[in-house]
Amino acid sequence: MKISINIRHVTLFIILPLIGFVLLSFIVHSSFLYSCDKDLLHLINGTSGSKFLDTIMLTLTEFGGGFFWLLFIIVLWVYGKAEERRFAIFLIIAIIISVILGLTLKAFLYRPRPYELLIGIKLIGLEEYGSSFPSGHSFRAFACSTLTFRRYGRIASPLLVLSLAVAFSRIYLGIHYPTDTIAGAFLGLAIANLIFMFAKKEYSIMDKVDNAWMNLSRNPWRKMLAVSLCIILSILSMSFILVKEPNLLNLQYMISNLPIILDLRNFFDYGLIFLWPLSALSALIYPILSLFLQFISIILMLSSKKIKDTNLSNFTSKTSMFIFILSLIMIASALSLLIYLSLLQFSLP
Repeated sequence: MKISINIRHVTLFIILPLIGFVLLSFIVHSSFLYSCDKDLLHLINGTSGSKFLDTIMLTLTEFGGGFFWLLFIIVLWVYGKAEERRFAIFLIIAIIISVILGLTLKAFLYRPRPYELLIGIKLIGLEEYGSSFPSGHSFRAFACSTLTFRRYGRIASPLLVLSLAVAFSRIYLGIHYPTDTIAGAFLGLAIANLIFMFAKKEYSIMDKVDNAWMNLSRNPWRKMLAVSLCIILSILSMSFILVKEPNLLNLQYMISNLPIILDLRNFFDYGLIFLWPLSALSALIYPILSLFLQFISIILMLSSKKIKDTNLSNFTSKTSMFIFILSLIMIASALSLLIYLSLLQFSLP
C-alpha cells in the first residue's frame, strides 16, 4: 500500500510539470504575457556590465549546465559502490533524454533568441544558435539536480540552488527569455521524477532491458534481426535527408562550407531542423552515428561469445547492449526528423 501511494505521489510530480510546460508553450507561442517576459529579461540582463559578475555567470552556465554533472557521474562511478554506480547510469539516462528531447522540442517549438529580436539586449559570451525555447541548460540542470535530490534528500539541496543559478545565468547572458528557463525547469522536474519512479521499482526498467538483451543473446538470429532493422532505418533516414538536400552530395559545396560544418554548436542546436544552409548535414549526423554505433554493437556482441573469461564476457555483452540503446536513441531522433519533414512537405502548397 505504501509503495502504491509513493508511486502515485511521484506520478503527480510528473504530470503537473508537464501540464505547466504545455500551458507555458501555449502562452509563449501565442505571445500572451510577452511584454512581462520581455521586461523581466531587460531587468535581469540590464544588471550586466561588471566583468567579475559576467565571468561568474559564464562559469555558472557552462559548469552547472553540463560539465559539473559529468564530473559527478565520474566520481560516482569510480569511487561509489554498486548503488552509486547504478544511480550514475540513471543520471546518464537523464542527460541523454534531456539532450535528445530538448533538441526535438526546440525544432517543433522554435523561438528566436532574444538578442536576435530585441533592441538593448547585451549578449555576453559567444553567440548561440538554435531555438531559445525551451532552455536546454535549465532542462539538464533541473533533471539531474531533482533526480539527485530524490535519491539523497536534503543533503542535495545545494544542487537545486545550482540549477536555479544556471537558469538565472541564461537570462543574465541574454541567451534566453525567463519563460524559456521556466519551461526547461518544468521538463527537468518531469523527466527526473519519471526516471526516479523506474529507479525505485524492484524490477526496474534497467533490469527489464538487461533481461531482454540476455534473451536475445540466447537467440543470435533475433538479435541480428533487431540490429538489421535499425541499420535499415538508419539508411532510409540518410537517404531521405540526401534527397531533400542534394547539395550534401556536392563535394565542392561541402568544402566551401567547411567552417560552418565543423562548428559543433551547429550540430547540437540544429540537429533536427532546417533553419540555415547545411543544417541537413547536422541532421544527417544522427543516422550516421546510429549506423556506426550499431556496427560497434555487432562487433562487441560477437566477440563476447568468444571470450572465455565469464566476467569479461558479461561486461562486453552489457557494453554492447548500452551502445545499442544509444543507437536506438539516435534512430528515434532521425525518425522524428523524417516525420517532421514529411508533414512539412505535405503542408506546403
